[in-house]
Amino acid sequence: SPPKMEDALTPNRRERLVQLSFDGMEGGASAVIDTSSHITTFEALVENVDLIFEASVEWEPRQSLLASLLGCVKLPSTEVKRYVHWNKELPYTRNLVATDGKNYTLLILCWNSGRESRIHNHPCQGCFVLPLSGSIVETQYSVHPETDEIRQGAAKIYSPGQVTFMNDAIGLHKIGTTSESGAVSLHLYTPPFFNCKVWSKPGVEELGRFQEGRMEVFSAPDSGPADVGRWDIDFYI
Repeated sequence: SPPKMEDALTPNRRERLVQLSFDGMEGGASAVIDTSSHITTFEALVENVDLIFEASVEWEPRQSLLASLLGCVKLPSTEVKRYVHWNKELPYTRNLVATDGKNYTLLILCWNSGRESRIHNHPCQGCFVLPLSGSIVETQYSVHPETDEIRQGAAKIYSPGQVTFMNDAIGLHKIGTTSESGAVSLHLYTPPFFNCKVWSKPGVEELGRFQEGRMEVFSAPDSGPADVGRWDIDFYI
């Protein structure tokens, strides 16, 4: 299982944007976010994400809270560099920031210019993506089981500060960058997952032609970057 990082992170009380209110005898809590403030450290981001998952809310309000929280993220480059690791042999690297092993995983992805992921699904409630530097290109795909078809949709470009969301109810997607110097993006998956389905191309009768992709990390705070030789690039998501 992935390493837990929440105990190693020190909360920044000045950046507690999420406020919980408890519902008396019911024992539950609701949450609101102060969107007039910013999050400038990963420690504060993790603390606020934890607070959202402490709230007793259904998925739709939680999704809205997480999207609003990520919209408040303004991490300086010196902070982002803590989790930035590049490798020219891979289309991108997936670097662990934090996970509680139950509700969420936070990752930094470093994209080489002109490279992209393969088409893939999300066997979870959803994936939030926030570009931190450079721009990312997301191409969405609709699924048509009656013809076993994966149909390509529109490609959209997201710049730093713009949050996008994807889950299987929306469809499939792939992500890449055309930025000359590459791109760095923050990803929040809820809950964590370790495998997904990966496709090489869209088309009729392609839906059943998937491979298993592994959600491994290239680096973790307690272990540093991995040796690229351990990666099976052909199955890299």
